[in-house]
Amino acid sequence: MQSFAGSFMKSPSVRKLYKTLDKATDYHTWHAAAQELDQQEGMYVWKSDPDSTHYQHELIRERLFNLRNWRKSNNWSQLIFSVREGLHRNLGNLSNPELYKHAHVGTKLLIDDYISEVTSLLNYLCDHDIPELPYPQKLLFFRHTGQSFGRSALMLSGGANMGMFHIGVIKALHEQKLLPRVISGSSAGAVAAAFLGTRRDAELPALFRCEDITLDMWKLLNPADMVHLKSLMDYHQLEKFLRKNIGEYTFEEAFKRTKRIINITVSPVDKNQQPRLLNYLTTPHLLVWSAVLASCSVPGLFPPVKLTTKDQEGREIPYLPTISWVDGAIQSDLPSQRLGELYNVNHHIVSQTNPHILPFMTDQTRKEGWSTFLTDLVKREVQFHSKQALNLASFGLESGIVKGFLDGAAAIVDQNYYGDVTVHPHVGMLDYCRVLGNLSKKQFLGWVHAGERATWPKIAMIRDQTVIGQTLEDCIIRIKKQRTRRQLDETHEGDKH
Repeated sequence: MQSFAGSFMKSPSVRKLYKTLDKATDYHTWHAAAQELDQQEGMYVWKSDPDSTHYQHELIRERLFNLRNWRKSNNWSQLIFSVREGLHRNLGNLSNPELYKHAHVGTKLLIDDYISEVTSLLNYLCDHDIPELPYPQKLLFFRHTGQSFGRSALMLSGGANMGMFHIGVIKALHEQKLLPRVISGSSAGAVAAAFLGTRRDAELPALFRCEDITLDMWKLLNPADMVHLKSLMDYHQLEKFLRKNIGEYTFEEAFKRTKRIINITVSPVDKNQQPRLLNYLTTPHLLVWSAVLASCSVPGLFPPVKLTTKDQEGREIPYLPTISWVDGAIQSDLPSQRLGELYNVNHHIVSQTNPHILPFMTDQTRKEGWSTFLTDLVKREVQFHSKQALNLASFGLESGIVKGFLDGAAAIVDQNYYGDVTVHPHVGMLDYCRVLGNLSKKQFLGWVHAGERATWPKIAMIRDQTVIGQTLEDCIIRIKKQRTRRQLDETHEGDKH
């Protein structure tokens, strides 16, 4: 993508469009300017030509041709057979980020046509009575196809105050109806995931406008308590903030309320324990705010904490009372493997705001060039040598604070911080100076808007990579509702007789 500054030599109309792109405050305005720029800069010629070395265009073109012909001729048995056998994520390398580096918005029209045809076909199969796909087989067809295709998840990293950027990412995806049902969060990402996972859709606009939350999260301890607790911040203030803004929901109660599957990562202090992914399946009665409190307990900032659950009578009791927990980002910032095991997730949208990672981030949708190549090479080398230096420094140390710190730092450096689509902010020194401390409403909204703007250029790629999976999930929900209506109708008819 070309910046406004880089468009200085363009025509006045193109320069105006770049300015509109840079100043847009909503996606509709941004999208309209991006489309017009693609038109004026000749990108529709590239979009209209299906050929590319970055995906198997002949495979996609042939498959689209067959699907349309079978549908036109009402050859439903062949269509059903073909969809069930051949509907795979990233078929022909459709998800290749290289396909989204050319235009300001979107990619090859052949890809758009193929995805539109598949989603239209799935919706038709779901909503119409087709003799070749009676109801019992229909539900099985969509379940098996969905299991084969996989699900998407939104993964929110740590990042202290920078983590409020996640709220803007959530807002942009929600407004475009692209928000996955599976959401994970660690540290600051756990806060954003909990905000989302305990609020129904109608309650989200107030969150996006900072109307239903307080921002008094940070409070310094007095010097004596700092020495005693080996921490800088008052975890009681953090707990108060979380209880007030999240509520007293358990993971199971939050899921029933919103149907969103929130997952919070926590790391154990004890080396004989493994990192945990807390959710309505693994810890249904655990209080969400308690999980977030543990996930936010960054060593040095907050002390380790115990988790809190509810017993059968609804009373608060300690969960695994002998174990203390700390920041989930230390060992499992993005728990992709565990999400795959629990929810069949094989596609990850990552919002990355970890301050120590952002200087090393590269943009998947930038055009390649020598400058980009050399910058990425330097970043990878620095990351590699940082890990080696930390491992060398800890060599020979049996245990203790220094050993734990160095091992934790090495684990942080060694993690994968990218997804299939990665969104991250562009930050400066002032942002690092404000990474701790209570945000003003203006600063909170600034991060929200930054999250939106960073997400808008990725919307087309996210839609193309997720819409088929979402359609399969929606179809299963609709078919189950059809079953309920049929059962009610049958009961009603039985009562008449």
